[in-house]
Amino acid sequence: MSSPAWDLQQSDDLVTIRTLAVRFVLRLVGDRWVHEIAPTDGTAWLASIESGTEDDPERVVSPVYQEIHHHDFDDDESRVRLLLTGLHHRHHFSAVVTVSVEAQGATTIEFDVADRCRDTVSSLAATYEVSLGVGDLDGASDQQARWTSPSGELALSVLDGSRLLLADKGPRATQAQVLAALSAEGFTHRLRYGWTWASASGRTR
Repeated sequence: MSSPAWDLQQSDDLVTIRTLAVRFVLRLVGDRWVHEIAPTDGTAWLASIESGTEDDPERVVSPVYQEIHHHDFDDDESRVRLLLTGLHHRHHFSAVVTVSVEAQGATTIEFDVADRCRDTVSSLAATYEVSLGVGDLDGASDQQARWTSPSGELALSVLDGSRLLLADKGPRATQAQVLAALSAEGFTHRLRYGWTWASASGRTR
């Protein structure tokens, strides 16, 4: 399934969405789907760090996704959406993932995550290993980080009260973690954030 701006390929253990500049890959590993974002050809810029089976049930390192559904009724020429769901301990996760292409060519992959859990939740996060070091950072705050390279700019932005934490993991590695602002009332917590890649040619048009 495709449009002029994106192409979706799906099998039992691999889902790939390609735009002209970005490859978003979800791969079934064990009992869950892990994901990465990469250039159309080449090694990934970033990959999800998954919650472990022995982790503290109150602290979510990353949401767990075990099923993927394509929302084909909501596609258009510049946007494609997936629904991801999963269960970890007593956390019921769901996420709408939207891959969109802007007029100038930038690709954004936005995650809108809900965690429904009646047990205590002390933290809800989405955690990534980024294959760019702190030396590549062009700006960072608790709301956004931007890494630059000769080929373009990679940005991570958080929404709805979430905040961003970065940790230096070496000359070519950064751990990026988006932390949700937990709901003081009710049993549903939300986490929203997005990755954007803008090529150098697109930024100078």
